[in-house]
Amino acid sequence: MRSLTARIVLLALAAVMAVRAAEPIVLPTISFDSLSKDRITLPADFHAERNLLLLYFDLTQEREINDWNKVIDDWRASDPSLGSYTVLVSPQKNFLSRWWQNASMRSASPDHSHWPSTLPIYVDKHAFEQKLGIPTEKQVVLLLMDHNGRILSRVGGPPTDSSRMAMRSALHAAGSPPGAASAPAVTPPPH
Repeated sequence: MRSLTARIVLLALAAVMAVRAAEPIVLPTISFDSLSKDRITLPADFHAERNLLLLYFDLTQEREINDWNKVIDDWRASDPSLGSYTVLVSPQKNFLSRWWQNASMRSASPDHSHWPSTLPIYVDKHAFEQKLGIPTEKQVVLLLMDHNGRILSRVGGPPTDSSRMAMRSALHAAGSPPGAASAPAVTPPPH
């Protein structure tokens, strides 16, 4: 009898785990000010059907962020319906500390065109990362999300050939128009 009960419990546990694994991961509702001082609430303020959310966790990851933003800018040039945001995920801080960090980010980013889509957020980092399934802060994370904040795809680290190709494939699967997010043309070296 114990054996039968144990099997039933194990089957029930496996069924619950399978249902949880099939549930989509969704961006929790967060409100904050962009570098341009606009109040934004995500995912409610996603205006595109497909949105790229580039997350980083430390200002030392700026090089990877800049490299990814160049790639994303190229993708958006060929697909203007694609939304994109760069998000610095920071621990909760007092007003003065948030003001100082935001002012530092503005002064370090003289290109004002990216300010409306650069979003410093101040959250319980552990809980936020756990909800999004982010295992480490050691690398940047690029998420493809629908307009409801449901994660469709993710890549981590710098924009390598494989990570760009993986995200490009996910963009196409999510409905990018033909030719959008394609690889840049490669010019052969001179002989």
